[in-house]
Amino acid sequence: MTNRGARASGPKQKSPGRSISEVDLARAWIQWLVETRKGYLEKLLELPPKERLRDRGASFPSIQDIFLHILDNNVWWLDSVPRNRQESHTEVKGNLSPSEIRRAAGRIGRASQALAKSLTPARLDQSFVVRGEQGNGKLFEMRSNLRTIIWHLIEEELQHRGEMNALFWQMDVEAPTRAWFSSALAA
Repeated sequence: MTNRGARASGPKQKSPGRSISEVDLARAWIQWLVETRKGYLEKLLELPPKERLRDRGASFPSIQDIFLHILDNNVWWLDSVPRNRQESHTEVKGNLSPSEIRRAAGRIGRASQALAKSLTPARLDQSFVVRGEQGNGKLFEMRSNLRTIIWHLIEEELQHRGEMNALFWQMDVEAPTRAWFSSALAA
């Protein structure tokens, strides 16, 4: 069986009791997600296409669908919503080739990092109208600030990564887990 422990690539020590701003914490989480997402991309693309696309009865049918959903969430929440492009949002989904998936992941990673660099306390408070369709087909409209959007994205990506980990382990493939100890703010 494979080792399922979380890898740490050398904790970076910070001074004890150091106060970290929410902006710095959000930036660090976004950066950590972008960096560690690369491991999931590589592990996914190591799988034969048949295994990547096999319906596994998860939140989205295949492990590739779950990864693409993670990417699509980032496009929706960090680009389409703030730029009021919700009606013209094109989902990141389907039977994409490895090069298409790599391009999408790279583009989304760069956009996420640019957003992280632009964060300020006032920007976190920026509010947006979100319009969409629920899973049952019912339309909704709500307001959300960028702070809530970022923490929601972090929570959802971690949830789907856990799901991907379980699917990798069911295939007896080592999941590309990496602990927060490898983050810029790890203490």
